[in-house]
Amino acid sequence: MERYVQAVDRAAIGETSSGVSGSSHRISANRHDLAAQPPARSRPVASCHAARPRGRFGRDRMLTIHRRSVVLGVLGAAAASSRATAQSPVKWDMYSMVGVTHPITLRYKAFADEVKTATGGKLDIIVRPAGELPFRATEVVKVTGDNQVQLSEGYQGFISGAVPLASIASLPFLVRNGEELEKVWPIIDKYTAVEFKKSGVQTLFHHTWPVQNIFGRGKPIKTVDDFKGRKIRSTDGKQAEMLKQLGASSVSLTTAEVPVAMERGVAEGFITAGFNIIGAKWYEFVQWGWLGDVHIGGPDYTLVNVAAYDKLDADTRAKLDAVAKDYAPRFRAANLGDEAKDLDTLKTKYKVDLFVPPKEQVDALIEKMKPYWEQWASGHGANGVAMLKEIRAALGK
Repeated sequence: MERYVQAVDRAAIGETSSGVSGSSHRISANRHDLAAQPPARSRPVASCHAARPRGRFGRDRMLTIHRRSVVLGVLGAAAASSRATAQSPVKWDMYSMVGVTHPITLRYKAFADEVKTATGGKLDIIVRPAGELPFRATEVVKVTGDNQVQLSEGYQGFISGAVPLASIASLPFLVRNGEELEKVWPIIDKYTAVEFKKSGVQTLFHHTWPVQNIFGRGKPIKTVDDFKGRKIRSTDGKQAEMLKQLGASSVSLTTAEVPVAMERGVAEGFITAGFNIIGAKWYEFVQWGWLGDVHIGGPDYTLVNVAAYDKLDADTRAKLDAVAKDYAPRFRAANLGDEAKDLDTLKTKYKVDLFVPPKEQVDALIEKMKPYWEQWASGHGANGVAMLKEIRAALGK
């Protein structure tokens, strides 16, 4: 800026690269102008004094005023530009794995609106529903860590390949409802935070989908033997292992891929919640449901790029954290609260045959899966073993 002002000064006063000759040229020119001037019409001056060369000093004064105006204009423009830059909102993209009208996407948009209001517009989060960005739900840890988006929805089952410990709650029949998830969340967060940081992301907050059960078309599943030979969509390897042990085969599909797979017969059932069947409009191809409460549908991690988060000014970051802390329990409560209503809608409006298995059947399945819990944990090192041990102790399982 200083060099620029100096350049403006030189241009304003007519300074050349050889300052002395430039000055001499101006003086000569001024004398010539003075000689050509008519006698002054004002009061006479004493003969021993020459009239002052008003032309030279008048013009220099005007040049000085002009120079000051230019400099002030430059400084004013720079200050205005600086203020505009400081006031420009930070824009973040957020990936949601479900469609634009799904309750999850709508609740993320409500979260984004609250952040924008709380920060006075300084942080503007644009929620991108499934299909708007060229990413799959299984890729969100990487694309968020690479800053292709700054926020993303990381459902536990879909990110199990990137961060296996993040999906421990999808071990069949281990964490079976929202209350149990809240009880073990501090344990999950403790172990997953370290793993997420390795990929350049961290958890801003978490929510959860309702309890996951099995829905499908064709012959209803009502006994353990009814699982045999069925093709059921799963969201991760742990669900796939359960289906394998029950004699069924698993089909790995993201949420957006399910309708086509059901239409083409690639899958005849899937593990999800009634909440999602209504939200995603899957009721068109659902005829029955087996409600054995396989596991809770969370955590669903809201992941943020660490570098983008750290780059926010302290005030904006604090307000983002405050909104996240306040909004997360409301998000979870809304999702969980919808389940009973949505199951009733499936039963009464869409005539879906919903079957709740007897306690003995579920207890037998829990005992059947316990050895797999230990096998899975051992396959993920000391942290996997310790994490499972702490969760089982917290839940009394």
